Amino acid sequence: MRPGIWLIGLLAFSGPTLGQDRICVPPEEPFMPDDDATFSEYADIVAEDFERYFSEFSPYIACLDAARLEAFARAREISTRHQAFWDRADRMGLTEEAAPYAE
Repeated sequence: MRPGIWLIGLLAFSGPTLGQDRICVPPEEPFMPDDDATFSEYADIVAEDFERYFSEFSPYIACLDAARLEAFARAREISTRHQAFWDRADRMGLTEEAAPYAE
């Protein structure tokens, strides 16, 4: 197998995992019983559920913050590549061909 074909195959099958976005799953909201009898019977479980919710909330927010930072970093990388594209097109005299609708 030629190296070029091997490389294309490798990139085709590994691509989705290389740039996979961070997935932040919010904590499940606690169940709050409507009627007093159920509330009384399950008060201890509901209290634990609220504690679980709040203990999972901070890591969730941290995940969202990290995802936001990753998104901005990726946008900066793409912006740099975009500028390099236009610089190269300009050096090669291809600006009009690259942007036929720009005025």
